[in-house]
Amino acid sequence: MKKRVKIIAGAVLLGVLAVAGLVVLLMPVRVETETVQKADLLDTFTVSATVTPKDSQYVCAPLSGTVSEVAAKEGETVEQGAKIVVLDDSQTRDELNRQIESLKAQKTSAQSEGSSTKAQLSVSRQQLESQLKQAQLTYRQLYGEEGHAEQLYRVASENFDTANVAYWKAFDEYDGSKDPAKQSVLSSLEGARAAAEQALVEADNNRSESTKSYYESLIASYESQLSLLDGSVKAVNTGTSASGQQIDLQMQQVQEELDKTAPTSPTDGVVWEILVKNGDYVTQNQPLYRIYNTDQMTLEADVLDTQAALLKEGDIATAELADGSELTGTVSFLSPVSTQELSVLGIEENRSKVILDVDGLSEKMGAGHQADLTFSVVRKEDVLQIPSSAIVPGDNGDAVYVKAGGKAVLKEVELGEQSGGRSEVISGLEEGDQVVTNPYDTGIKKGTHIK
Repeated sequence: MKKRVKIIAGAVLLGVLAVAGLVVLLMPVRVETETVQKADLLDTFTVSATVTPKDSQYVCAPLSGTVSEVAAKEGETVEQGAKIVVLDDSQTRDELNRQIESLKAQKTSAQSEGSSTKAQLSVSRQQLESQLKQAQLTYRQLYGEEGHAEQLYRVASENFDTANVAYWKAFDEYDGSKDPAKQSVLSSLEGARAAAEQALVEADNNRSESTKSYYESLIASYESQLSLLDGSVKAVNTGTSASGQQIDLQMQQVQEELDKTAPTSPTDGVVWEILVKNGDYVTQNQPLYRIYNTDQMTLEADVLDTQAALLKEGDIATAELADGSELTGTVSFLSPVSTQELSVLGIEENRSKVILDVDGLSEKMGAGHQADLTFSVVRKEDVLQIPSSAIVPGDNGDAVYVKAGGKAVLKEVELGEQSGGRSEVISGLEEGDQVVTNPYDTGIKKGTHIK
């Protein structure tokens, strides 16, 4: 009897389990679906951009001289007329004054007659020839075929390295020592290091293009004066006043150089770059610093040429700034030129420059700051599309699950372009179909009841 009861109880249990399993199998799985429809297929990409002012300018040296003071720092806001870099151009002005005096003497000589005039002109010519020869000799020694400007720089560099190593070695050993002899050695080595550093600066200056240009300008000036002096001699010999007029013109040009004022900020703005330091020798028209106006700031970025092909002027992008805030920018310029660059992975890429106008940027960031630019552009217009997450392997290629009659129906599809997590559907689906967007998360199969 007991055995029979156990058999009946087991049968009942198996029946209950079978019913429970059937209920579970028939219970619909909750899934996420999306209605298939046509829309633009968007391509979204993000690039790093640099804040760049629209209006910036370099301030250059009006005359050659030495930097005696740098009165502002990079990033400092200054007013129009501010002295950012102070130059000591007294030597240049003295030279210009000497030229004027020389020209005056030449003019007086040109207006005089007789042997005394010729003698004076001869003396002036000898002086100019001597100055010219000295300038030419210095130029040849530094920059000629056997010029040794680079050699002097290498020697100066080696000397500085030696003096620097010797000083810091002694510094490590003697610093803090109260022994007068050791302190004397350290002081001597420090002086030798400073002298070697100054010699290195001078040697570096001598090999620079700006110093080379200075000597070329000086030689040209002497040659011009000699030519003018020859004209004066000819004028004396021919009894004409043409040389006097030429001298007047030369004097006017020299005087215009003397009338140039100290360099000042041409506008209110922010100092972008300081290009010199105290003690530097600068030549005429050499850039001293760069200043920009904060009224109009832009974002510049280099995009891949494949991305540039999708952009046009007037396109909108979102700029995320360093503080996390976002601004909207408009493409104002797209370069037609593509340049080849190396990526951070060492891969050669073709990139084009794009510039965006961004309202409110100047109140947020200054020149040189970075921002992330995100573009969303139309890759293909009005195409049938689905989320790429809906795609699963089919028997003959790609497929998706479509909700039909409360069940998951597997349909094979032909796909086109993909972008931004979306895929173009060429065939296999129609507008209005409900595709399951998360088939892998729910683990559904063909025929699974879904809701």
